[in-house]
Amino acid sequence: METADQPVHPAGRRTTRPGVLIAVLVIALAVTAALVLTGHGRDHSGSGAGGPADKGAPGAGSAGFGSTDPDATARLHADAADLLVLEGVSGRVRITADPSAHTVSGTYHRPDGGAARVRGVVDDAAGLRTLTLVCGTDTGDGGGGGDTAGSCAGDLTLTVPEKTGLRLRQTSGETLLEGLGGRLTVDVASDRLTAHALHPSHADFAVTSSSADLGFSAAPDTLAVVTTSASTAVRLPVPSGDAYAVTTAATSADVQVKVPNRDGAAHRVTLTVHSGSLAVLPA
Repeated sequence: METADQPVHPAGRRTTRPGVLIAVLVIALAVTAALVLTGHGRDHSGSGAGGPADKGAPGAGSAGFGSTDPDATARLHADAADLLVLEGVSGRVRITADPSAHTVSGTYHRPDGGAARVRGVVDDAAGLRTLTLVCGTDTGDGGGGGDTAGSCAGDLTLTVPEKTGLRLRQTSGETLLEGLGGRLTVDVASDRLTAHALHPSHADFAVTSSSADLGFSAAPDTLAVVTTSASTAVRLPVPSGDAYAVTTAATSADVQVKVPNRDGAAHRVTLTVHSGSLAVLPA
């Protein structure tokens, strides 16, 4: 029985089946897609995980989080920082301190259905690691290169380490702070601000045309509250025998101080009220 001649290949070369090439290509595309959706890939500006420092900003770098998802939600993850900065945000903001957390994590959702995007810019100046969140929208190039910065309007939820400080300026919406123990500087307008179990050594609040309920679980060394056309309650713990040195300046306002007030006390509270009402109550 005759057998058909088999083709002879040049020495050292092997044929590659088309099916094998297709399978390898499919796997590579799947891995690439997974990196983009989970925020572990680097974008062109270096804002991906482990991205290089931003050019033109000495001492500044990128914190690796930010994804563009079809459901308009960006998932966030970054290394811990001494100070978290949110400038000009609006909408719903919830920041919770977790004693066991070692990173900053959370989500950002755009209510208008646009693709959400968040970048974290890190500045290590003066030995203070500052993490600034910058929100934006994807202009549709698919690669993040068309990202335009803007206020974090929408729903922003973050979990931070307990000792992380916060500098927040919110122009409207609703804010909830829970368990924060780092230095606080909070400025809100046309907002409903609620805080529970705060325990910073130093805190400054400015409340304008808003309502605020500020609850502390430990007495701060210094607390300054400035309100304008606002209704505010400050709830302070009063350990046995302890007191606060409260200083008040009020114009067309109703101010009530219901905690022990003693000149020279270790815990100093400064109240400046322009219209509206403010009450300092035992926690």
